[in-house]
Amino acid sequence: MRGRGHTGAPQRGSMTSLILIMLSFMACFYIGGRLWQDAETRLLLVGLIEKNEGKGQAVSVDETLKLIDCKDQKKRVSALEMELAAAKSQGFSTRRLRAENQTRAAGRLHVVMGINTGFGQHARRDSIRNTWMPKGTALKKLEDDKGVVIRFVVGRSANRGDSLDRFIDDENNRTHDFLILDDHVEEPEEIPRKAKKFFATAVETWDADFFLKVDDDVYVNIDKLGEMLAQHWDKPRIYIGCMKSGEVFSDSKQRWYEPEWWKFGDQKGYMRHAEARMYGVSRALAQYISINNPVLHVYRHEDVMVGSWMLGLDVEHVDERRLCCSSGQAGAVCAAS
Repeated sequence: MRGRGHTGAPQRGSMTSLILIMLSFMACFYIGGRLWQDAETRLLLVGLIEKNEGKGQAVSVDETLKLIDCKDQKKRVSALEMELAAAKSQGFSTRRLRAENQTRAAGRLHVVMGINTGFGQHARRDSIRNTWMPKGTALKKLEDDKGVVIRFVVGRSANRGDSLDRFIDDENNRTHDFLILDDHVEEPEEIPRKAKKFFATAVETWDADFFLKVDDDVYVNIDKLGEMLAQHWDKPRIYIGCMKSGEVFSDSKQRWYEPEWWKFGDQKGYMRHAEARMYGVSRALAQYISINNPVLHVYRHEDVMVGSWMLGLDVEHVDERRLCCSSGQAGAVCAAS
């Protein structure tokens, strides 16, 4: 036992010495690298000092820090230039990227259209399905081939689970073309809140470039809509529609009475906003609505409400006359029945 103990001690001592030697080498490399970097910095500082001595000026702390930061920035730029050269060698080019984006804009539109509907509008929905909105596998093909998603948007009954809800559920089980807002009560006076809820829910459900709201008495030419949106795909924040303005009615007997009329000034005129029949926003604005949903004010009229949100943002208002569904002009994207 004693002999075995004597042979093990030198081995442990050798192993400890070997580890210490390796650590010493690593420390030397580290210190040598730092000294090399410090030497570079000292050379730059000496050059700056000599330059300033000729002018009778001292080197400030700010100048020293700027010089060191400049050196770091040069290293980063050199690294980025190497990465760019490697990317180019693999066939990447900005021209190619622009071409791919243009192809995407022309072929995959990435637009979500929410058709506002209600419990008693089954006939209107069938009319849309039989005219401009594909059904079944054709609807799925439209999504896969062109990135166009179309859904009927409806809330829930105030008497949750009643015959109205069951009728919508049964219809959706057959057609699979609804976006049901489970936490929204479907009432005529709640249409502005429904629009807000649609944009917030849609942008959380689909990753699209544009989100459009459409009334269920509107017929849409999907191909013309795609051509129109392709002109705006590269704009980060757009609010698009048939822009209008008009009088603010303070008389409660008027059809378009505005309870908060006093907020619009003494001239009683609305700011510019898109007509409610068909309008849309880009993805960034839909995300803004989703994030700020709890604090965005709800006016009595949907179109005025959305227009008021856009007024305070850095947004491009696109007055697209082809979205004036009631005009009947040539080349229109939509037509109101």
